[in-house]
Amino acid sequence: MKLLRRVPRAGRVCFLIAFVNAAIWGVVVPPFQVPDETAHFAYAQYLAETGSLPPEGNGAQYSRQEEVALTKLFFYSVIGHPQMRGILTSTEDRALRAALTKHPSAVGQGGASSATNQPPLYYALEAIPYWLSPSHEILTRLAFMRLLSALLAAGTVLAVFMFLRELLPASPWAWTVGALVVAFQPTFDFIAAGVQGDNLLFLASALAFWMLLRTYRRGLSMPRAVALGAIIAVGVLAKLTFIALLPGIALALLLLGWRALPAGRARALRMLATTVGVAAVPVGIYALLNVIAWHRGGPTAGGLAGATNSALRGGRVVTLPQTLEYTWQLYLPRLWFMRHTYFSGYPLWRTWLNGSIGHFGWLDYRFPAWVYTAARYLICALAALALAALVRLRAAVRPLLPIFACFAVVAVGLCGAIGYAGIRYRLSTGPFEQARYLFPLLSLYAVFVVLAARGAGRRWASALGAALVVLAMAHGLFAETLTISRYYG
Repeated sequence: MKLLRRVPRAGRVCFLIAFVNAAIWGVVVPPFQVPDETAHFAYAQYLAETGSLPPEGNGAQYSRQEEVALTKLFFYSVIGHPQMRGILTSTEDRALRAALTKHPSAVGQGGASSATNQPPLYYALEAIPYWLSPSHEILTRLAFMRLLSALLAAGTVLAVFMFLRELLPASPWAWTVGALVVAFQPTFDFIAAGVQGDNLLFLASALAFWMLLRTYRRGLSMPRAVALGAIIAVGVLAKLTFIALLPGIALALLLLGWRALPAGRARALRMLATTVGVAAVPVGIYALLNVIAWHRGGPTAGGLAGATNSALRGGRVVTLPQTLEYTWQLYLPRLWFMRHTYFSGYPLWRTWLNGSIGHFGWLDYRFPAWVYTAARYLICALAALALAALVRLRAAVRPLLPIFACFAVVAVGLCGAIGYAGIRYRLSTGPFEQARYLFPLLSLYAVFVVLAARGAGRRWASALGAALVVLAMAHGLFAETLTISRYYG
């Protein structure tokens, strides 16, 4: 309770708004229509039912119970086919309920899926609402598990609020503006609507940004050192993508240690050792279990043993030049000397911007084309305002450049990891790129929005910030209406 009282009332309100909004999304989006929710639910269900990790063998990915639910929900006919609606009639609903009342087994075979190569922390947490559900019926359990994702999304919004509070202590309006713009971001909310491991990754990343900035501003102390270590451990055990953030985080820790040297070298080293130790113990145990399982020929809990494998099926190998060219083209225009062309358009607009504005479902429906065109002009205008704010505030920004340089390394590491995984997936399976992969950087997105509002000048900054929040709310409402039309229209 003491810690809660330290959070400003506006932060608690932002948390509540974000939770309610994400929970509403969880009601609007039909079961299993969030990307990869089928696999994430199957992982959590296997862990909850058996108390062990999925064996990742050649067996079925889903339990018989989940398979029956997917079939009766017409899941396989709906995804990828925006003209299909799923269950709409009372007869179809009765058929679903009748099939589930036969109590098909909730214990699956734990076959390999897109989720089973990830660490177990998120799925262990999801086991809690799975068993707290008042009914053992799968759709009821899914609804309760979705509430945990909504709670994690609200925590992410609160972490963004606290990050902005640390960054701009003299501008309380900016804390609320940045947090609410994130809270109403429709792609973020769509992921928060489902059982999806990315939700814990987003929370851990936002907490890392906040705690690193707080420590930079206030100094390295034992409680902050412990908190940083715990956040790093949660991030790595949430999703292996967090490993891509570690170079930037490590650079930030070195910076924090260097700034702590005037208080004593021994003290600074002790603080850094505490952070590393708190992070290393749970992550080390997790890694050791992976190595032992790998040497015994068994499944690995998160696939660390093969995390650096560059081979594809059939013995094909992805070369370093291929990886670099693909990664460059993901974010920047193709250069004349590059041998391969991986995209017909410009992913900065088509994938990252348009995807952030809204590509929903299993990427099978989206806004009308004019929305993306209008958003492009708006983003350009906001970028100009943000640049003007940076120029105007350059004296205040200069002391923060070292820590933001570390944040830039975090961003580059994430972009590089997306490229590394993306080229391998594209060459073996198909298109990989999704805007949500950049959402560990939501704190920086909030900074961009707040800077754009500040660019309007001191007199109009808060008014423009309020207008951007209203626009974000309208954007989210439009997305919800589109979703209702897609599945129920």
